[in-house]
Amino acid sequence: MLRLERIRDDIAALGQHAALDQQNQGKVLALARRWLADLPDHEALRQHIQPLLSGASQWGGAIAVTDEPLSVPIPCPGMPPDGLVVVGVDGSQIFPDRHALVLYYLLQVGALLFRYNGTTPSVHTAEWLHYEERELFDARGYLMGSEVLAMERMVKEMEVLADLLSAERQAAPGLIFGLSDGPLLWPYMDRDSDATQQARAAYLGAIERVQRHDGIPVGYVDRPGGQPLLELLWVSQLPAEDLLQRSDQTPLGRLTDEQFLSEVLSPGQRTPWFTRRTAANQRHAAAGQEIWFCYMALGSAGDRAIARIEAPAWAAERADITTALHAMLWHQASALDGYPYVLARAHEEALVTTQDKVALEQAIQRQFLEQGIVAQPSNKARQKALLGKR
Repeated sequence: MLRLERIRDDIAALGQHAALDQQNQGKVLALARRWLADLPDHEALRQHIQPLLSGASQWGGAIAVTDEPLSVPIPCPGMPPDGLVVVGVDGSQIFPDRHALVLYYLLQVGALLFRYNGTTPSVHTAEWLHYEERELFDARGYLMGSEVLAMERMVKEMEVLADLLSAERQAAPGLIFGLSDGPLLWPYMDRDSDATQQARAAYLGAIERVQRHDGIPVGYVDRPGGQPLLELLWVSQLPAEDLLQRSDQTPLGRLTDEQFLSEVLSPGQRTPWFTRRTAANQRHAAAGQEIWFCYMALGSAGDRAIARIEAPAWAAERADITTALHAMLWHQASALDGYPYVLARAHEEALVTTQDKVALEQAIQRQFLEQGIVAQPSNKARQKALLGKR
């Protein structure tokens, strides 16, 4: 039981700390807005940051890839075109638990197909139950961790997306977007294990399969962290001779692009496209799948709901695709005040509830009993179950 009275002073100090942070954030926001207003034109800015794009630099700031002025937000172009299709996909899991009845893990992917032709959306789910030792333990005998499971889930989501887009293409001649809840850029690039490399290869292969069927994969990151755009604004203020030494010395502190753009973009507006020269994106580029990103404000005036939108360069560089994507996301998010309807419904289909887990483990236990096997959870798990009923 939490004794709140023992930490009342800490709670009060937390509130005071948050107020001070908010005050400081106002100052750095004003500074960043001045930098945005003072940006040079596209070509001059690209020439200025050239030293940071050399092999000697590890700078990971945003690089503008289109000619639109960065200081002028791009408004929503209107309604999505008739015949457009968007497939939202999301996943969930049951993690392996050494205290459970038996060691296993479950992955479930849910999807919603929304067609802009007046027909009723359709749903799809796929499930995988894993229980063999080679699936549960690594080469050193350790039980698989949450990151390994997250990688497998990301691969499965993209593979399901590729399958659905391939099937849908037979009846839909127009644009088909595959919208995943999370980044499109593979986020596990710093790990070099065989399992990571295999998962990354499978993931990039699934993206390539989406492309082969004329589908367009898109990553949707809600409330994104990071500050690549602010890093670009900062280096735009530096003298050329200071770029390599001071590019990481921004005075903006922990201010994020999302916090900054919630003050800059109005509902329905977006930024131009950017890319980044990170190791992760360079590996994507080597596979023909360089990732571009932009930010969109997809909420209301009171809550801008800034999202980072990621798409392959081969799709984002086409004006018709970008226009349709912008219109589709604004329409989808307007239905739920800032979050795409297809992703909300995909999450609903993917979610493995507590009741689902109980039903699964009861079915497993029945199968064990039919085989003459009596299995029990650990004493720790049984005690937790008893205490949880209080």
